[in-house]
Amino acid sequence: MKKVSLLLFVTIILISCKEIKYKEEVSNLNIEIKTEKISNQEIKTFITTNFPENTAFTITVSRDYKRQNNGEQYAGELYYTYNSNVKNSSIEFTFDIDDMKWINEYKKIQKQNAEFDKSLTDIDFSSIKDSIEINVLFTPKAQQSNNVKELLGVNGENLKGKGTEDNGSFKIFTKTIKIYDKFKIQF
Repeated sequence: MKKVSLLLFVTIILISCKEIKYKEEVSNLNIEIKTEKISNQEIKTFITTNFPENTAFTITVSRDYKRQNNGEQYAGELYYTYNSNVKNSSIEFTFDIDDMKWINEYKKIQKQNAEFDKSLTDIDFSSIKDSIEINVLFTPKAQQSNNVKELLGVNGENLKGKGTEDNGSFKIFTKTIKIYDKFKIQF
């Protein structure tokens, strides 16, 4: 009986230590983003994080611009993925800086919808930024594994660290960096 009691006591201690260690890690979640220029058009991106294994992130890469007669800022999308999962504390991806692609996509949408959406004015090419923004977003509302939900909370209630934001009924975590890449297309 003493052996069983001792084994039970040791097991409880080990489980408690594991929970304390994870709570310390969760209290200081972080994401680091680094880039490497592969060619004039191609950028490799390295994301390292202490989020749990298989955490799903939404990643966007964009260039800001404005539309004519419209003071709002918009994002020309260079790269987007909804469900990039953490493997061995990292995510890697490569994207092309193809400004003509997002410009042509916008023009297509503009042509299809301009009759009923008056905000779809022409792009103000002088407003296009010479920087590219890389954004990594964790939201508990994405397709997260049960393990991630258990650790971070169904509504992100266990999220802590620089980058945590309240978003109504749930919390998100976001990290954004900007890299310089001169907008080169002339119109």
